[in-house]
Amino acid sequence: MSYVYSFEAKIMKYGGGRYIIYPPKKYQEKLRKHHGKRVKVIVIIEPG
Repeated sequence: MSYVYSFEAKIMKYGGGRYIIYPPKKYQEKLRKHHGKRVKVIVIIEPG
């Protein structure tokens, strides 16, 4: 079964030259059950 979540997120520096995508709080609980799983991510950055 596939799950699709669509939201705006912040890209934050995590340390050691790594960056993370930080989802809004209302999605954090939904995503928690998928912790450790590999996911596919599409990033769209709009100009401006």
